[in-house]
Amino acid sequence: PEDEKIDAYIGVDVGSSSTNVVVIDSEGRVLSKRYLMTAGRPIEAVKTGIREVGEEIGDKVNIRGVGTTGSGRYLIADFIGADIVRNEITAQATAAAFIDPRVDTIFEIGGQDSKFISLDNGVVVDFEMNKVCAAGTGSFLEEQAEKLGVNIKEEFAELALSAENPCDLGERCTVFMESALVHHQQRGARKDDLLAGLAYSIVINYLNRVVQDKRVGEHIFFQGGTAYNKSVIAAFEAITGKPVTVPPHHEVTGAIGMALIARDECKAERSSFKGFDIYKRKYELSTFICEDCPNRCEIHKVNIEGEKPLYYGSRCEKYEIDETKKKHRFPDLFKEREKLLETVYDKRVKKGEERGVVGIPRMLWYHELYPFWKAFFTEIGYRVVRSRATNREIIHNGVESVASESCFPVKVAHGHVIDLIEKDIDFILIPSHITMPGESKVADRAYVCPYIQTIPYVTESALKLKDRGIRVLTPRIFFHKGEGSIKREMGRFAKTLGVSRLEINRAVDVAMKSQDEFYRRLVENGKKALELLGEGDKGIVIVSRPYNGCDFGVNLNLPKKLLNLDVLPIPMDYLDIDSVDLSGKWENMYWRYGQKILSAVEIIRNNKKLFPLYITNFGCGPDSFIQKYLRFAMGGKPALIIEVDEHSADVGAITRCEAFLDSINNVEVKDSYEVKPIEIMSINGKEKKTVWIPNMCDQAYALKAAFISNGVPAEVMPEPDEETLYWGRKYTTGKECYPAIITTGDMVKLLNNPEFDRENAIFFMPSGTGPCRFGQYNTMQRIVLRELGFEHIPIYSPNQGKSLYDDLGIVGNDFSRKAWWGIVAIDYLEKLLLQTRPYEVHKGDTWRVYWKNVQRVVDALINRGTLDAVVEVVSGAIEEMKGIEIEKNEKRPKIGIVGEIYVRSNRFSNENVIKEIERFGGEVWIPTISEWFFYTNWTRMRDSLWRRDLRNWFVNYLKNMIQKRDEHNIARLFDGLLENYPEQPIKEVIEYGRHFVDDTFEGEAIITLGKAVDFILKGIHGVVNVMPFTCMPGTIVTAITKKLKEEYSNVPILNIAYDGLNEPGRETRLEAFVYQAKQYMERMNYREKNFDVVQKEI
Repeated sequence: PEDEKIDAYIGVDVGSSSTNVVVIDSEGRVLSKRYLMTAGRPIEAVKTGIREVGEEIGDKVNIRGVGTTGSGRYLIADFIGADIVRNEITAQATAAAFIDPRVDTIFEIGGQDSKFISLDNGVVVDFEMNKVCAAGTGSFLEEQAEKLGVNIKEEFAELALSAENPCDLGERCTVFMESALVHHQQRGARKDDLLAGLAYSIVINYLNRVVQDKRVGEHIFFQGGTAYNKSVIAAFEAITGKPVTVPPHHEVTGAIGMALIARDECKAERSSFKGFDIYKRKYELSTFICEDCPNRCEIHKVNIEGEKPLYYGSRCEKYEIDETKKKHRFPDLFKEREKLLETVYDKRVKKGEERGVVGIPRMLWYHELYPFWKAFFTEIGYRVVRSRATNREIIHNGVESVASESCFPVKVAHGHVIDLIEKDIDFILIPSHITMPGESKVADRAYVCPYIQTIPYVTESALKLKDRGIRVLTPRIFFHKGEGSIKREMGRFAKTLGVSRLEINRAVDVAMKSQDEFYRRLVENGKKALELLGEGDKGIVIVSRPYNGCDFGVNLNLPKKLLNLDVLPIPMDYLDIDSVDLSGKWENMYWRYGQKILSAVEIIRNNKKLFPLYITNFGCGPDSFIQKYLRFAMGGKPALIIEVDEHSADVGAITRCEAFLDSINNVEVKDSYEVKPIEIMSINGKEKKTVWIPNMCDQAYALKAAFISNGVPAEVMPEPDEETLYWGRKYTTGKECYPAIITTGDMVKLLNNPEFDRENAIFFMPSGTGPCRFGQYNTMQRIVLRELGFEHIPIYSPNQGKSLYDDLGIVGNDFSRKAWWGIVAIDYLEKLLLQTRPYEVHKGDTWRVYWKNVQRVVDALINRGTLDAVVEVVSGAIEEMKGIEIEKNEKRPKIGIVGEIYVRSNRFSNENVIKEIERFGGEVWIPTISEWFFYTNWTRMRDSLWRRDLRNWFVNYLKNMIQKRDEHNIARLFDGLLENYPEQPIKEVIEYGRHFVDDTFEGEAIITLGKAVDFILKGIHGVVNVMPFTCMPGTIVTAITKKLKEEYSNVPILNIAYDGLNEPGRETRLEAFVYQAKQYMERMNYREKNFDVVQKEI
């Protein structure tokens, strides 16, 4: 009878792997539950679940409310008649807090995704979800267990828990972890050790990639299907050092949470639930492609018997009728911004008066600087044609065409260039923007990232525009130098464009005014927008660069989605960013967008109604540091970070946004948040604290000697090792450059050594002025020291920019010169080591002689401190090296190693690549460390001339001249002895590199390319470009090496990225490369031999 039925509530969690249905009573007790596999058919899974629980208890309950969650929550809500739809974060947290109100941390690992949730008094205060990587999910475990012939449910945990030596499978992604598994398997690893390695790897991946630096509490719940696996629980407890509780019904906590939410929030007399017999309802699924725009969305149509059809899948919500009828309380500021971008300069060239047509791709800089370029070309009589708005076709074309794995916006940029190729245009504009408009008090420059600076060069390498007969305009633009600089640069194109210099100058004037007006109007519109926020309203500032925050094809249409959630999405540049002074807070933030982002954070942090949604992209170099700065600068105020790339799905972004809004509604937001700035502590050179120098290379010992010679105690840190890597990964996000992770790990490793004197230590970490990430290491490391409670330990950071020699002069006037002697001496001894060692008869002889003489150089600098003393040691070392017994039975190919200076030089970081090449039969040539100093001298002198700083130019000119002379006095000792001699002057190396990238793009890329050419011209047989994983200059070089190879007789070139994760295939690639270089050598020798024969006959 109806009156004997009890009130009940249904929760449904529809995920990509599993679908869960739960029925609870009014007290929250589980009456019935089903855990089913989704298998790509969510409606069928839900029908089965509803039918089975209905058969079990349907006649005993009166359903008063139904809630859905999971990736399929909206579709299933419509299908079954749910009363409430909520995101998975809120659902999981609700269940956990109900089961145990003390819970403050949730680890949730499902089949395809994973979540971390932090609670305070039962409400979500922070959360994170995995990005794209599946390595921290249950499906990965299941797949690998199946390959090992192990039953995931019955055998896995028992075998893994019995392991004695778990294999290290890394943590990066499924591809590398799977390769590592195969590698260990081939080497005879036991099955139980492999399984234990898998359990550890999934936990390490989860903690490092998902949890990162977020707070892990004391009452931890482990939820999701993976919590069945006791070996994963054990791994969590072993690594965190904390007890981990698996709650009852852990596999269906999302569904329980939704049932509880339905119980608490459904107040209507009747539920919308369509009944347990919904499984009888017939339905048809069909898909079609919407042709209304270039996105060509695949629309899913569900025809349910007796109901209106349901539609899903369109990016514009055209088919979701209820959504399009929704009236938003707030205006769409992003559409407003786009209109302003296009119309702030609204003139057109009159018909018949056009001088030509210029194609402007909607790439990168377009979303901020279009007013400038539109005005400029229109004023000189050119019609502007743009590529189409970013759509799936453009994204696909870009992704398919890139020559190296760069960030998502760069891939999209390639697609926009392709889109213009077929249009009837005279030129395509692809400028190299070096700096952006705006002044900064924390850095001399306002750089854009290396990818934007080099976009003309990498698109040329990938798309071969010149070969296609496409004329490309590639001006090099420094906005920070003012209008005069831009006029001179654009004047170079006057003849090409068929205009006078006067017309160019006038056009630049108008363009600058248009750009300034655009900026003024943005802030004006922003002030009006902020006035729209009433009491209790939320403004979500899209913290981003314009090209990933304001491009609707790249930003997952997040602004529209946020409007649908009844909050006001605000473009970051609507805030009065230039009114913020970052002085004393973020010194040496040399990226313009970094300056803007951190300025925006200052405004957001101190406005109770504003919260940041940070849009970033996988592989974004600057963001790997700025994200950490943002969290630090927010001072505890909630922030949401969403990573977008070509694989990102709308549904995951919506889930994050909904959960974020739930969490900020749950926490008490203060009027403002205080943040103590990172203190830049200097040293005076007279204190007797010990300076600890990173062990990048053997030349570090020259620095130690120079310090001690000037009365400052110094030590070189121990060589990096696996412990270094452990600590480095623990205190970084893992996205920073590999050298940043290693040097941070070295610091933390020392701090954890009980014998280390923390009160009398100084860490040495040089700095730079950009545009690469090196200059940010010391700032990030200061934050880490503060987190660890050691902010009193100074970091000595001489900046390789204009102040280098002043910074080094703190230690002593002759510090830099003594260090220089040692560096040059060790450079040339290392050359001799590498030329001798492959041929030594008695293994180890060459290294012993080399290392003994490195120490002699150090002793000479400390005890005698003269160049003559160093020359004397080097002369003796040469004689000793000559005495080493060698055997040259076989001709070895000569392999030149180029690339990022730290990884190239550090044996641990590059997995001893030099010895590996020697083992495979090669002889290695390397650039000198001193080359980098000559390059920075060159950039400083050029920069001094640009700034009309004649004093600085003269100081650097003298230093450079003295360094050249001192280098010659040491290098001449090797004349006639070294094949790789003499070193090419840095101007020549730059000139070689300029053929591929312009020298206005400063950093390692140009000298990496230039040195590769130098090596090739000296007769090298192969080049290895060594870099950290996601290194921006390294990725740029990788994109261009294809062109370099084609222009130099197809010399073998291998690009290798390192990140501390043992990539099993790397050894095979290196061995195959050396073999390829040997074949190239034999081919070249054959040609030379036959050329000589022909010459004699002639």
